[in-house]
Amino acid sequence: MVSVLPAGRNKQLTGGFLRPAGLLGLALMILIAALAPARAAASALKSVRYHGYTVRVPAAWPVFHLAPGSRTCVRFNRHAVYLGTPSPAQRCPGHAVGRTEAILISPAPGLTHGAFRPQAAYAPAPTATPQEREARLTDPGHGVTVTATWNRAPQIIRGALRVRTLTRAGGSSAAGAGGQPRFRTQALRQAHNAGTTYTGPGFDACSTPSQHTMTAWGSSPYRALGIYIGGANSACAQPNLTTTWMSTQWAAGWHMIPIYVGLQAPSNSCGCAPISSSQASSEGTAAAQDAVAQAQAVGIGSGNPIYDDMEGYSHTSANTAAVMDFLAAWTTQLHAEGYASGVYSSGQSGIADLVARYGTTYVEPDNIWVADWNGQATTSDPYLPAADWPSHQRLHQYRGAHNETYGGATLNIDSDYLDGATAFGGTVAPAAAPSLSVSPTSSGTVRLAASWPGQSGVTSWQTLGGQSSSALAPLDTTPLTGGTTAIAERNAFPYYAVQAVDASGQVIGTSATVSPQPYVALYGRSAFVPRAGVTGVPAGCFTGAPCALSVTVTAGRRLLAQSGAQRLNTTGGMVFFTLNSVGRRLLSQARGLRLPVRVTVHDVSGRSASAPMTLVPYTTVGSGPRLSASRASTLRFVSLRAFVWHSTLGGILAACSGPAPCLIGVKISAGRTTVATKAPAFLGANTAGYLNFRLTPQGRALLASATGNQLGVSVTLTDAGATARGRLSLTTFR
Repeated sequence: MVSVLPAGRNKQLTGGFLRPAGLLGLALMILIAALAPARAAASALKSVRYHGYTVRVPAAWPVFHLAPGSRTCVRFNRHAVYLGTPSPAQRCPGHAVGRTEAILISPAPGLTHGAFRPQAAYAPAPTATPQEREARLTDPGHGVTVTATWNRAPQIIRGALRVRTLTRAGGSSAAGAGGQPRFRTQALRQAHNAGTTYTGPGFDACSTPSQHTMTAWGSSPYRALGIYIGGANSACAQPNLTTTWMSTQWAAGWHMIPIYVGLQAPSNSCGCAPISSSQASSEGTAAAQDAVAQAQAVGIGSGNPIYDDMEGYSHTSANTAAVMDFLAAWTTQLHAEGYASGVYSSGQSGIADLVARYGTTYVEPDNIWVADWNGQATTSDPYLPAADWPSHQRLHQYRGAHNETYGGATLNIDSDYLDGATAFGGTVAPAAAPSLSVSPTSSGTVRLAASWPGQSGVTSWQTLGGQSSSALAPLDTTPLTGGTTAIAERNAFPYYAVQAVDASGQVIGTSATVSPQPYVALYGRSAFVPRAGVTGVPAGCFTGAPCALSVTVTAGRRLLAQSGAQRLNTTGGMVFFTLNSVGRRLLSQARGLRLPVRVTVHDVSGRSASAPMTLVPYTTVGSGPRLSASRASTLRFVSLRAFVWHSTLGGILAACSGPAPCLIGVKISAGRTTVATKAPAFLGANTAGYLNFRLTPQGRALLASATGNQLGVSVTLTDAGATARGRLSLTTFR
């Protein structure tokens, strides 16, 4: 941690294309928006390869090779790429705060799966913790796990990892459905005995020390240790922090001070991710939920304290209001989760603001940790009146970063004196087997939440899926993220399970098989509307029986279209509607001829799906070319018209069916001229989606001169030997 010193000794903290609204779905919109910036920035980027996996990062970023025995500190508060496994003996500063754009690529032994193709063909979606501004993905084909952090420039990380978004469906792993905490525990008053008051000297270090160092420091006067369990501004990697490490230290008599480096004051000098003044309370709640997940992941059970690290800040009314709202929500949520609340801050800022509210209706933390580097190893401090937090509720950081050596092992530490709550022996009893919940979404993605409370040794989750509960096949591997790992599964199956995997790649536990509730889905984010007649949107039916879907389109309270029931018995098909006069008028008057609407499909079973979409007009003349299609065992065309933006970028709506995801290659020809090709792209099993392509100059010229804005083309889709062919019409929209 970094503190602010008393007056006179203050320590300074260190630390193109315009995207059209509504294209052929989110993937195509992002592709268009990214093309020109990526091209412009190409000269400023460099490629970094590790085990065949490649990231492109700013050329100025240093690259650190973590060879065996390396003492390099993996810090996420500096722009860098780290290659290898962080050393248990990494040499880190006593304090470091903040996160910025940085990437760690480490080997992930045992994580291989034949269904995955080389990196260029498939960019795996990351598991993200937005509250911590951290994303992780595993590339089984290259056997690596990638950890990436960001602050102000997440687009750098998106580009480097080749992913569309850093926030997977399902949101933060810190909350379950509806944003509610994953774990409900007994009331604080009943559980608090799990934590233990410790009186005596302690220290905190940015990176959790190795077991060798902890054994050597058994000869030190310290018996309390501050450990960083997570947070949006937690800077150092923690390769040693595991349930096994925790249990070993507790058995040796060490008391732990769990530290969560959450969002900082809106105006801070460390360049840290800030609190949003208008969302301070909700961000404090989310921080507490995430902190509980991180604590339980390393065996710190309910009843123990968790300390929020609120670094020193300038004493303005805006800073004070935001920080106090954040910390009140932090304490309230920790109490709801069954944990005690602690706050660390500078005597001149956070502590002063909390002292001013002591004894009022303000929700006070249970323990206070004052940073005042006055060299006095005591919990009495000028910034803390004797009557405030008097009952073994105080910690004092009295000396900043310095080296100390015991048993031949040297650490850079901050020194503390404690008379307050610590975490001691409050492990979570392991459950008998992993648990799994499954929640389908309106977009067709299935949200899985995997957890194994109290179980040590889990490093990742292997998702299984299949048409039968007795024949499940591996799908994806997702790194462990906190107590519960949120997984956005892009394959649609009637049965799912997860396997817990340890660091050696061995399966150590399997959940029960779970089936999602029957549901319907909508694909894409655009609906293309002709000058007259019907238009359609792609939908999916996952009810176990043919669907009869009706469509409703609204803009605010205005009804723009409503259809009768239409039969759909596939995982990807079109349902049609016709805009009424109100809808056509609004579309003609819409800015940029893009009209945001909400599309809802209702099944006769009572199930429905709703999604925001954009209506996009197009014009054709004449009957156009003759259209036809054949299907393959795993592939079929959903629509025989492909829309192309400005005669350049387009998308073909296709569906993948069968027991495994598809990797679909595309070839488009007009006569004997190849007008577009596309390297294999991922499409989830039993789902529909757009396969994006870019026309060649010859293709653009042919489409621009096509009669009636309809260019007849031959399209070939291929997936692992399966081939679907069709005669489609390319149509331009602007």
